[in-house]
Amino acid sequence: MRGCLIFCLILFNYSVQATDAIESVPELNQHEYWSIQLENDVLAKSGDHYYTHGTQVSRTVAGDAPQWLQDLAVLFPVFESDGLVNGVNYTVGQKIFTADNTQATQPLINDRPYAGYLYFSASLLSSVSRKNNMDSGNVLEFTTGLVGPSALAEEVQSVIHDLFNSDRVNGWGNQLSDELALGVSYARFWQKIRPLSGSLKYSLAPHVNVTLGNVYTYAASGFMLRVGRQLENDFAPPNIRPGFPGLSLFRPSKQYNWYIFAGMEGRWVVRNIFLDGNTFRDSYSVDKKSLVGDFQFGFVFQTGNVRYSLSNVLRTKEFDQQNGNMSFGAINISFLYK
Repeated sequence: MRGCLIFCLILFNYSVQATDAIESVPELNQHEYWSIQLENDVLAKSGDHYYTHGTQVSRTVAGDAPQWLQDLAVLFPVFESDGLVNGVNYTVGQKIFTADNTQATQPLINDRPYAGYLYFSASLLSSVSRKNNMDSGNVLEFTTGLVGPSALAEEVQSVIHDLFNSDRVNGWGNQLSDELALGVSYARFWQKIRPLSGSLKYSLAPHVNVTLGNVYTYAASGFMLRVGRQLENDFAPPNIRPGFPGLSLFRPSKQYNWYIFAGMEGRWVVRNIFLDGNTFRDSYSVDKKSLVGDFQFGFVFQTGNVRYSLSNVLRTKEFDQQNGNMSFGAINISFLYK
């Protein structure tokens, strides 16, 4: 994992050094995009445990953000908002976490706590520049929500398991207590696109991220490699945090486009409420690992105003007693609404 972080920093330095004249970017203002993200361990055939499900629905509008978001952004001078393409993204989502042993009714020592997380976020997006096919941009995100029974994770999981005739999960009486969730996150990313063969191109996209809050506090660095057609049309599909940065925005195309992608991210984790337990009261917890890595690979297909993505994420152990690494699948559909 230390090697991953060092490699990511090398890529970071490589990207920052690129300079050239700024080129024009096609106008995207006033376009509206919707995105649906589903993440589930069953899609990776890894069993029903740990981070077992995530759902996220986003609406992205290209153009200037509302004034209240711009006023908040002024408090974070690291965010550059005078980009060639700006946008605002609104997201509502839910995450569900369970123990490895989902049949036990009593709290289990050294097993992950049960938890639900219901959240809303508003993000400012800005494509800062395009220099010699080097795109750079940043995202500033504000998140609020609820952790605990009010997040309705038990109810949602029970309905899904009943629908598919799956075994009931018995440990929800031991989940984390209700707690207000607050957080802010900043991500900076770069993308260098080069020709490969014929119509094929490849891109290398390093990124850095810092997230602060009572749910997640961590610093991350990583990169994404893509190979395919018309890579200028987008950056990468969205992921549920923590994970690789991606955008719902993409340029519509009359021809179909596709690419394969693979990447890695290393995170230094200071706080993870789903492992550390509640912030202001006693609760069940486990000994988390400070360094966590994600490895993601997948496929994207775009036709007209719709983009589809299918991927798999392998995540290294997040706590000391965890029974091996975990993996989950992710499905994303993003489309241009108007």
